[in-house]
Formats: sequence, C-alpha cells, structure tokens
Amino acid sequence: MMKNDFNRHLYPYALGLTFIFLPFNAHAFDLSPNVSRVVSDPSYLPSGGQLFSSTEYSDSVINFNTNDTSGAQTSTTNTISDTVNQVLEFGLTGDFTLRIADSYQWSTSTSTAADGSISITNSEGFVDPSFGIIWRVLDEQEHFFNWDLTGSYAPNFINAQSADPTQNGTVARGGDTASFGTALSYKGEDFTLYLSGSATYLDNRSILNPGSNITVDYNSSWQYAFSLLTQTRVTDKWSVNLGLSRVYIDNINGSFTTSNGALFTIGDQPGDVTTFIAALNLQFAPNRFVMSIIYNYDSFDNGAFTNVTLPNNSTTTTGKGESVYGLEFRYVL
Repeated sequence: MMKNDFNRHLYPYALGLTFIFLPFNAHAFDLSPNVSRVVSDPSYLPSGGQLFSSTEYSDSVINFNTNDTSGAQTSTTNTISDTVNQVLEFGLTGDFTLRIADSYQWSTSTSTAADGSISITNSEGFVDPSFGIIWRVLDEQEHFFNWDLTGSYAPNFINAQSADPTQNGTVARGGDTASFGTALSYKGEDFTLYLSGSATYLDNRSILNPGSNITVDYNSSWQYAFSLLTQTRVTDKWSVNLGLSRVYIDNINGSFTTSNGALFTIGDQPGDVTTFIAALNLQFAPNRFVMSIIYNYDSFDNGAFTNVTLPNNSTTTTGKGESVYGLEFRYVL
C-alpha cells in the first residue's frame, strides 16, 4: 500500500519534469546570460517608473467523490468556475515593485447523491484584494542569477458565506492572509529557469451558512508552496512556459454551535496539491504586449472532513482533480 501511494505521488512529478525539460531535446539552446526583462517571462519585473498589468480570464472544472466512514461513496460533485484576475505592478525602482491583485469569480456546484438526488449551489463575488511588494536583492545584470524576496497581505474585507440551494454564497475566505517567499532565477538568451518557495499564514476565519444561520469558525493554519517554472523562447515572438508546483496544506481545526446550543468540533484536511503548468505566449509588441493561452491541471491528494463530536458523520474526499483553461493579456504602460 505504501509503495502504491509513493508511486501515485511520484507520477505527477515525473510527468511534469519530463514535459518541462523536453524542449532541451528539440532545440539548440543559447544559455548565455540575457539581462533584458521579457514581459511573458516568469522572472519579469517592471523597470523603475513602469506600470505592468495582467488581465486573465479562466474557466475551471473540478470533480471529486465524497465517501462515508465505511468507504462507501455518498456523492459526486462537479464545480464549474469562471474567474477574472487583475494584477497591477509598479516599479518604484528597478529593484522594488509594488503589487496589487484581485479576482472576481462565479461558480456552480452540482452534487449528485448515491440515491440520484441532485443539489445545485452557486457562489459569486470578489475575493479579498492582495497588496504586496517584491524586492530584487540580486540582479542578473550584476550577478549570475536573480534573487527575489516577496511579501503580501490580504485583509478580510469581504464576509464569507457558504452557498445552499436557496441562496448564493460568496467566494471570499473569511479571514486575513499573509504570505512571504523567495525566488531564484536564471535567464539565458533562449531559456529561463525560475525556482520559488513561499509560506502563507491563514488567519482565523468565519463562514456563515445562511440556510441554518450557523457560523463555522476555523483556527489559523499554514500553507507551503514550492514551484519550478521555465520559459523556452522559440522565436522572438513565440515562447512556451512549463512548470510544476506543490502546495502543502496544514490540517485545519474548527467548531460551530447549533441553534439549540450544541457545540460541534470539526477538522478539515484539504489534501496537498500538485499542479502542472503550461502556457503558449505570443508577443505582439516587444516587451510591451503579450497574449498567453494557459492550461493548468491540479491533482489533489485525498482529503478528509472529521466530525470529532459525531465521528460517524465524518467523510473523505477522493479522486479530486481540476482542469483550468485561461487566456491572459500582459502589458506594460
């Protein structure tokens, strides 16, 4: 069993790394340093006084199964989401960048129970905006590689509300979020290698269920992300981004009180996520305007929802995967 689990987790990494480095076998690369800043490149930062903008529309499809404590499947869920992401970055200098980002999302979830009954819920709204800074500690203009330090904060501006069949939910998290990270990158004439890691602190959050008028309170937790991204510049106009990331998610403890005063203690184990990242970039105006066609696939480890108070009401989540299709426009003003 342990061997099978190891192979299952190793497979996405092996497949992703194969695709990432496949171009090396098909193209003669010039890996000599190139200090120019290419708008589509993973290591890109705006120069001092420049305003960079990214507008992306994405459509995603998530499918997963829910099982009871005996392992019997109780339902299947399909969620279709549309998201518009907007990012603005301003170069205070060539080394310091201010960043603000926000998203608007609308989604529909369809759950089919084992008895064939169907429940449909909808959620819509803005996520909390994120404010950040990027500091390029070392620049490839003067060193062999780039080294960045990053930090961001998303205050809890928007209340979180879960959806039920009679009332729409929101997509906000319901609590503050703070993140810090670091990245190393090397940009050659034809190829860029970008390695990054980050830690995200998820503060306490509260989610209101409008149907039952019950608020679920979750304790704080951490997430840790590591990614490897590449860009292959095939011509002056065309390039390909490939990458692989892994997010490790802490277990989350929470509680809620029912209308009759009963206290329930719960635990949420979301499951870690492996993501394969791919994008085809077309540069319409050199270092000014780029269009990217994006495909990501998220593979989730099995998750679990534990009802500590009523253990027989606990569930597990299996077979969870998400496909994301996107179109992004990146431009410098």
